[in-house]
Amino acid sequence: MTGIPALDHLARLAGIEDGWWDFFGEWRVVPPETKRVFLAAMGLPAEDDEQIRASLRDLTSRTWRRWLEPVLIVEEGSPPPSISVTVPADCNMTEYQWVLEEELGIAHRGSLRPHDLRWGEEHEVDGRLVHRRWFDLPALPPMGYHRLTLTDPSGVSTAMSLIITPARAFVPEAVANPPGAWGIASQIYALRTPKDWGVGSYGALAELAEGAGRLGASCVGINPLHALFPSHPDRFSPYSPSSRRFLNIAYIDVESIPEFSECMEAKRMFASPGFQASLARVRGTPLIEYPDAAQLARPMLEALYRWFRKTHLEPGDERGEAFRDFQRDGGPAARNFAVFETLHEHFEREGNGYWRQWPVDLRRPGSPEIEAFALAHGERVEFFQWLQFIADEQLGRAHRAGVAAGASMGLYRDLAVGIAGDGAEAWAEQESLALGVSVGAPPDPLALKGQDWGLIPFNPITLRENAYAPFIGVMAANMRHAGALRLDHAMSLQRLYWVPPGLPADQGAYVRYPVDDLFRLVALESRRNRCLVIGEDLGTVPEGFRERMDRLGLFAYRVMVFEKTETGKIRPPAKFDTQALAIFATHDLPSARGWWAGKDIDQREKLDLYPRPGQAAEEREARQTDREAMVEAMAAEDLLGSGFPTTPALSDAQAVELAAAAHAYLARSAARLMMVQMEDVLGQDLQMNLPGTTVQHPNWRRRFTQNCGELVADPRMRQLAEVLSARAAKQIS
Repeated sequence: MTGIPALDHLARLAGIEDGWWDFFGEWRVVPPETKRVFLAAMGLPAEDDEQIRASLRDLTSRTWRRWLEPVLIVEEGSPPPSISVTVPADCNMTEYQWVLEEELGIAHRGSLRPHDLRWGEEHEVDGRLVHRRWFDLPALPPMGYHRLTLTDPSGVSTAMSLIITPARAFVPEAVANPPGAWGIASQIYALRTPKDWGVGSYGALAELAEGAGRLGASCVGINPLHALFPSHPDRFSPYSPSSRRFLNIAYIDVESIPEFSECMEAKRMFASPGFQASLARVRGTPLIEYPDAAQLARPMLEALYRWFRKTHLEPGDERGEAFRDFQRDGGPAARNFAVFETLHEHFEREGNGYWRQWPVDLRRPGSPEIEAFALAHGERVEFFQWLQFIADEQLGRAHRAGVAAGASMGLYRDLAVGIAGDGAEAWAEQESLALGVSVGAPPDPLALKGQDWGLIPFNPITLRENAYAPFIGVMAANMRHAGALRLDHAMSLQRLYWVPPGLPADQGAYVRYPVDDLFRLVALESRRNRCLVIGEDLGTVPEGFRERMDRLGLFAYRVMVFEKTETGKIRPPAKFDTQALAIFATHDLPSARGWWAGKDIDQREKLDLYPRPGQAAEEREARQTDREAMVEAMAAEDLLGSGFPTTPALSDAQAVELAAAAHAYLARSAARLMMVQMEDVLGQDLQMNLPGTTVQHPNWRRRFTQNCGELVADPRMRQLAEVLSARAAKQIS
């Protein structure tokens, strides 16, 4: 097999789909050049027939070149698994020692001879006959992460991960039974407090969480808290992170750091007229000026760290010991992150922050040169570890504040679908990533030209070969200090739309992922962290995906403006999915008032985001139909008068009335969890993000005009909370 047929065969083996149906019902065939780019990103070069043959040999022989597979995932309650053992035929009579070490340290030992095992199959690799046989494990270990090691008489060994997962993910009591619970959704950066430093903080989040708990909410939903780029504060999209395993230090509440009340240098800096003038300016801006906020906070954080290092790192100091424990618990991954931050800062000063352009010996963690750099800059590495310590401390406090006030699930966090290619996670996990391509979405109603998010995806082939460790790490990190986690674009567990560099977003293709394994790992981390998982399943959803979510206990994501019957009517409350979160809109849509007015359509038309003339007018007609359907649906529930205006413009009172009716409608839905967006309750006209834009729209920069305390004390919020809390307390027989 040569030429295009051989290329197509290799692409299918690697998980690249031949084509896809676009939003307009047209089958889009993936061109050969796109497949070549994607295969190269997977480590399978395919520029000509010779490379294709070599990549095919490589891909198909990998499983025959190792004694054990890298990972096996088994569901709890299953019979003891059979482990494939693949060794050269001339080793059939060799006695191997095996050790199964459970996660908690219990070890089980034994020996085996391949000749005595159940026969599987054989294959020739490099002229040598290889046999595969099956070793039946004596018993199934408990739920968790375990390691099986096989050693030959000469001491050579290989190991695999054996992961035992639950049948279902964790579902909190608050949403396990009808009628369910409700929560407040917000963006942390948008929160104001009298003491903020120009951007919302973990301290503001704690205030909101406590207030929400007192109102009867069960959780507070927030945007991703992922680490961004401290040396580039103008890169502030929470969905384009440097690393999803660590926290955004821009949200640190500086005045709440214990050292702030101790450090004289910090007090003098804070009291200076110039500092106070800058602080007043960043607090007063209608949009967040991230570089200005960072320029204000960084010198203070530097001073506080110096004080911390001077006064708290002596043996026996309680706070210093807590920091050292945090460092140890973070392990190599946390230290690598701090080393990257130090390297990135160092090379940014030279105008070269992209790690792939650094000296070769510094492009990969673990090299002797990296260790030498880390030792030479030890205090700076420790500074970045301290920043993570402070951020984690404050986030934990916010979560506990909500729980203590009655919000049983506390924080509801958000996990981005990918990472920036020049960030810390890409540097640390490059073996498990598909560098050279990006993640996006084909054309859909929110972005009719398609989307290229500029994010780097996991490489499905090498991710499995690394026993899914990077994926597991990301999941665990984002379930920390949280009772619920939203998976942005949850379909990435099954397939992702990749985009070749330099081409329009509609020229991409779908790539398949090991869906069974990934779903089971999500369920395992959910159970271990007692964290509800909500999969954002909007857009093009693969067949059977939602059924799989339902079976494993993952909640669906139901947005009222998209919940329509086949006839175009808004879905009746009783017909909403039960195992789901219901909300009026998303962060990619305007608030209820803005959606009603069609502000998003106006903006997309203004910015030339429609692929063909006349589409804006078509969308306005469709929005008019949607408004009429919305009024009809809410009037049928006696929540809104049938004469409520369906024209775009609403008065302040009408905007509040619309939001109250919509939330009452969602409160009657069968969905076990409903979320309330603050801007909707208050009748504000906001859109936090306009898909398809970067600087053309003030994405991720809008702030509430009221402080957190005023938001939760607002009569409109309190009145709605009474209605929703009464619904949550009502038992349905």
